[in-house]
Amino acid sequence: MHEPTLAWLKKRRIAVLYGGWSEEKVISRITGKAVLQTFLGLGLKAYGVEVECDLPAALRKVKAGFAFLALHGRYGEDGTVQGLCEIMNIPYSGSGVLASALSMNKAAAKHLVRAAGVSTPESFLVTPGQSDLKAVPIKMPFVVKPADGGSAIGVTIVRRSSDWPRALRAARKVSSLLIVEKFISGTEVTASILGQELLPLIEVVPKAAFYNFKAKYVKGMSEHILPARLSANVGKKVKDFAWRAHQALGCAAFSRVDFIVDSKGVPWFLELNAIPGMTETSLFPEAAKAFGFSFPEMLVEVVRGSLSKQMPPRA
Repeated sequence: MHEPTLAWLKKRRIAVLYGGWSEEKVISRITGKAVLQTFLGLGLKAYGVEVECDLPAALRKVKAGFAFLALHGRYGEDGTVQGLCEIMNIPYSGSGVLASALSMNKAAAKHLVRAAGVSTPESFLVTPGQSDLKAVPIKMPFVVKPADGGSAIGVTIVRRSSDWPRALRAARKVSSLLIVEKFISGTEVTASILGQELLPLIEVVPKAAFYNFKAKYVKGMSEHILPARLSANVGKKVKDFAWRAHQALGCAAFSRVDFIVDSKGVPWFLELNAIPGMTETSLFPEAAKAFGFSFPEMLVEVVRGSLSKQMPPRA
């Protein structure tokens, strides 16, 4: 465990932020409470803070000297709470405002990682007024997903034209801005980054049609194979692409990058999670454990990497 970081934390009151308004708030609370209990076990002055409209007052009430963001989805993972922390001059975990916002917006993220030389499936942005299938230039099968959502909520694989209306309804319950993305058949692989380390790759074998919400969070609904069953060359390529995506989006401290590896061994970037989950079935802590980090050590490493990012100077 990084003792200087732990000593720094012991001098501060830590607010662990969870909950909020997104569709992922239930998962956020699980992540947050796992983090909170771990910090308390380390003897830190840690306080759970449910994110609500009075968040600034709640942060002042606990006299937060550091905010650990255990938030998933919009109003937490998208740069909004990060911006509030910067305005209040409270150091916080994870990526900064811009990196968080870019990572959350799948259209923006795909554009930037593609410019960095990372393969990502062909996609088409569906704006709020669009609903005509004929306007979509991508051949079926394709995936319809909210442009700024997570945990596979509102995601549908469209294999025939009759699936289109249902896919639109599901995605628009989450966001008004949607992405249609070419469906790539292959092996689902996730690459986790902690500080400067690329953790062991995990292959995900869902028991559902794809790695949906139930497969992610219900125990036994997916199999995690570690290390992933990839050749050395393909594994190296996945890690290279993950690091390029992490850097292209400007991320800090940690992230989890999801890929599909096709039958030719080409990794295709799907998305980057700037605040990976820390639940019982989450991939990031599993990869960290395989690398040699206990859960407490992993959290301290996240904080250490977070402190290296520069907050704007105060006037």
